[in-house]
Amino acid sequence: MSHHYFFCIILLFHVGHLSASIVKICDDEIEFPPYTFFERDSQGTKTNLVGVTHDLLKEIFNHIDLTYKVDLVPWKRCIFEVEKYDTRKTYEMFSTGSYFLKRASKYYATAAYGVVNQGIFYSTQQHPDGINVNSIKDLQQFTQVCGVLGYSYRAYKLTDESKFMRAPSIVAGLKMLGSNRCQIMPLGIEVAQGVQLIEQYRIPKTIKVIRINAIKPTTFHLYISKSSPRAFEIYTKVNQQLVRMIHTGEVDKIHQKYADLLN
Repeated sequence: MSHHYFFCIILLFHVGHLSASIVKICDDEIEFPPYTFFERDSQGTKTNLVGVTHDLLKEIFNHIDLTYKVDLVPWKRCIFEVEKYDTRKTYEMFSTGSYFLKRASKYYATAAYGVVNQGIFYSTQQHPDGINVNSIKDLQQFTQVCGVLGYSYRAYKLTDESKFMRAPSIVAGLKMLGSNRCQIMPLGIEVAQGVQLIEQYRIPKTIKVIRINAIKPTTFHLYISKSSPRAFEIYTKVNQQLVRMIHTGEVDKIHQKYADLLN
């Protein structure tokens, strides 16, 4: 009887240990190609979750003694749950998070595995010789700017709403630009490229972009809750593998995989 009881205790401990080894990760429920998005079938129905972040996590966890599970939830809830892991016990990590100092003070941030550079899109139909933009101040010359509803353009110093023609989506804004309804469209370069992976739309060759070097690029990282009792263990194992993948060129290959889908 005592031997049977002892065996049950060991079995329960083993099951509990396996369950605890699973790292629960959350990401935004809103698709963000090429990092996190769903494949579509021929009818346009969402199927498998794919993307740079998906492939990256799969490769990282293949090389460490932990397993993981990803849930897509509202973004504010996601980062809140990770911060409060010690009391909420829901998610220990979130992925595809941009970097800023206040956020980094609350979580362990890994090395960067992606970047978005800010740019100005324009149509060669309107500007056959290109646009003369050497600084953010030069953007004030434009009086008709395409923008997306809900987006802020303070980083571009564009705060005069009377100049904006707001579109319901990025694609709608690019189409407005292509039909000469505005002069420029401020937009993350990689964001514009990525949206083509989930929309039946390709940016026409008449639309060009210049990079705004004065605006610091946005980098993306994996974040681990500092309130988790194994926070540093997860951070160390995950980040070591990520740095290895950056060094070997595997991260670049993952990015190229999704860039090739647009060709």
